[in-house]
Amino acid sequence: MTDPRDERVWEQGWDGHAAAQARRTAALTWAQKLDWLEQAHARVLRMQTQPGTVREGPQAPGTPPDEAV
Repeated sequence: MTDPRDERVWEQGWDGHAAAQARRTAALTWAQKLDWLEQAHARVLRMQTQPGTVREGPQAPGTPPDEAV
Protein backbone atom coordinates (compact mmCIF):
# COMPACT_ATOMS: atom_id res chain seq x y z
CA MET A 1 0.00 0.00 0.00
CA THR A 2 1.34 3.46 -0.85
CA ASP A 3 1.50 6.24 1.69
CA PRO A 4 -1.08 8.91 0.74
CA ARG A 5 1.28 11.59 2.07
CA ASP A 6 3.63 10.66 -0.79
CA GLU A 7 1.10 11.47 -3.52
CA ARG A 8 2.73 13.33 -6.38
CA VAL A 9 -0.47 14.21 -8.22
CA TRP A 10 -1.85 17.69 -8.78
CA GLU A 11 -5.52 17.64 -7.91
CA GLN A 12 -7.87 19.53 -10.19
CA GLY A 13 -10.39 21.83 -8.57
CA TRP A 14 -11.30 22.24 -4.93
CA ASP A 15 -13.16 18.92 -4.63
CA GLY A 16 -10.16 16.93 -5.82
CA HIS A 17 -7.86 18.81 -3.48
CA ALA A 18 -10.20 18.49 -0.50
CA ALA A 19 -10.53 14.71 -0.98
CA ALA A 20 -6.78 14.23 -1.41
CA GLN A 21 -6.03 16.40 1.63
CA ALA A 22 -8.54 14.43 3.70
CA ARG A 23 -6.76 11.19 2.68
CA ARG A 24 -3.36 12.64 3.57
CA THR A 25 -4.60 13.92 6.93
CA ALA A 26 -6.35 10.65 7.79
CA ALA A 27 -3.08 8.83 7.24
CA LEU A 28 -1.30 10.85 9.94
CA THR A 29 -0.96 9.49 13.45
CA TRP A 30 -2.30 11.49 16.39
CA ALA A 31 1.26 12.48 17.27
CA GLN A 32 1.86 13.75 13.72
CA LYS A 33 -1.42 15.69 13.75
CA LEU A 34 -0.50 17.28 17.07
CA ASP A 35 2.95 18.16 15.75
CA TRP A 36 1.36 19.74 12.65
CA LEU A 37 -1.01 21.77 14.83
CA GLU A 38 1.81 22.96 17.08
CA GLN A 39 3.86 24.03 14.05
CA ALA A 40 0.88 25.86 12.56
CA HIS A 41 0.26 27.64 15.86
CA ALA A 42 3.90 28.70 16.09
CA ARG A 43 3.69 30.12 12.54
CA VAL A 44 0.57 32.11 13.43
CA LEU A 45 2.25 33.54 16.52
CA ARG A 46 5.33 34.49 14.45
CA MET A 47 3.17 36.13 11.78
CA GLN A 48 1.32 38.17 14.40
CA THR A 49 4.57 39.73 15.59
CA GLN A 50 5.90 40.64 12.14
CA PRO A 51 5.68 44.31 11.08
CA GLY A 52 3.03 44.93 8.45
CA THR A 53 0.96 41.91 9.47
CA VAL A 54 -2.75 42.58 9.32
CA ARG A 55 -4.33 42.22 12.73
CA GLU A 56 -8.03 42.14 13.44
CA GLY A 57 -9.22 45.04 15.53
CA PRO A 58 -12.63 46.45 16.30
CA GLN A 59 -13.60 46.34 12.63
CA ALA A 60 -14.29 43.34 10.45
CA PRO A 61 -11.57 42.48 7.92
CA GLY A 62 -12.12 44.33 4.65
CA THR A 63 -14.44 46.90 6.25
CA PRO A 64 -13.48 50.50 5.57
CA PRO A 65 -12.59 52.41 8.79
CA ASP A 66 -15.69 54.62 8.59
CA GLU A 67 -17.87 51.50 8.71
CA ALA A 68 -16.16 49.98 11.75
CA VAL A 69 -18.38 47.97 14.03
